[in-house]
Amino acid sequence: MKKLLIWCLGIGAVYGLALEGAKLATQQSSSELAGEVDQLNPLVKAKPYFVITQAPATMGEHNTPIYEQTAADAQGHTRPLRFTGMKVFTTGKYLKIQGKGAYVTTYAAVPAAKVPAAARAALAR
Repeated sequence: MKKLLIWCLGIGAVYGLALEGAKLATQQSSSELAGEVDQLNPLVKAKPYFVITQAPATMGEHNTPIYEQTAADAQGHTRPLRFTGMKVFTTGKYLKIQGKGAYVTTYAAVPAAKVPAAARAALAR
C-alpha cells in the first residue's frame, strides 16, 4: 500500500511539473502548437485579451487574414497572439479577444471606454 501511494504521488508530481513547464514554455509564443498546448493545459486560465487592430500579417487559405499582434490582458501583461479573422479589420480599433493562453476562441470589437486602463497603456507602448 505504501509503495502504491509513493508511486501515485510520484506520477502526480511529474504530471504537475510537466503542466507547469508547458505553461511557462508557451507563455510568450503565438504558434499553433502553443495554442493547442494551452487549450489542453488545465493550469492555463481563460481570460480576455485586448489588441489594437493592425493590417494582417499574411493572408491564409480562402483569402482569410491572419493577424500576429501583441495583446494585453486587464492587468497590462502582454503576450503575442496569432489569430485568423473573418475579414480584414479597420486598423486602429480595439478588439476584445477571448482566449486561453495562445488559443483564441472568439473576438469582438469594443469601444476604447470598455478597455481597461492598464491594457490601453500596455498597448500604447
